[in-house]
Amino acid sequence: MTAAATSARRMRESACLFGPQHELSGIVTEPATASRDATCILVSAGLMPKFGPYRIYADLARRLAGDGFRTLRFDLGGIGDSQQTNAGLPLRERTALEIRAAVEHVTATYGSNRVILGGLCSGAEDSFRYAENDPRVAGVVLIDPFSYRTASWKWRHFVYRAARRTMRALRVYEPIAARSVVSPVVTSDKPLVKYKYMAHAESSRILKALIARGTRVHFVYTGGMRESFNHEHQLREMFEPIDFAGRVTLDHFPEVDHTQVLEEDRRRLVSAIRRRVAG
Repeated sequence: MTAAATSARRMRESACLFGPQHELSGIVTEPATASRDATCILVSAGLMPKFGPYRIYADLARRLAGDGFRTLRFDLGGIGDSQQTNAGLPLRERTALEIRAAVEHVTATYGSNRVILGGLCSGAEDSFRYAENDPRVAGVVLIDPFSYRTASWKWRHFVYRAARRTMRALRVYEPIAARSVVSPVVTSDKPLVKYKYMAHAESSRILKALIARGTRVHFVYTGGMRESFNHEHQLREMFEPIDFAGRVTLDHFPEVDHTQVLEEDRRRLVSAIRRRVAG
């Protein structure tokens, strides 16, 4: 029997509804015996349901079960199987209430008063914002969250572009030609959704607050963030005045796509996150 099959036999998954009106839908993945005192919560990314892009949330939850962690992955209101309530509230406030409902659910159901929040892109920033005001959050995992161009980013980006242009001139490299797509629905070349990352002042404030509280913060950046993040030393440069105090860690995968299209890329990210969470 393979290790994956053995792990599958030792875990179980169940659907759940929670929130004031049972409007939020999630999947709980847990080992036969949860040996960790923290429960992981994965917040949906953008408009993607709780399994995550190319099912990376599902893969991560199942692998974390092998490490003794219970994980709840859930849909924010209006996404996937979750109903939208409090529609009159601003999105940020509504999201905070929904993440709080997830935290309340796991603490009430499983008696876990320590949680690790995580997510990709908007799910990362939603987790980060929420963590600031809830002391039960012991850790945050941020996959491709906010990033800010630094002086060293600029010269590395210049070298990268110069190398590409040289290879193109030598016909060693050819970019993929843009395809013309005719659609009766899309009448503009603008993306349907353009996500705006949080401002540096806000992320700095939250990061300092989390470090002071003893919360662990783990950043994961992929090559999909190359236009604003292109080297592992950049994280330190982005928050130069802040003492990380051993609470902030980073994994950088410059060759991996933002949504981890390849199975091998997803496997690498999941393994890295497992190592950080279990450590």
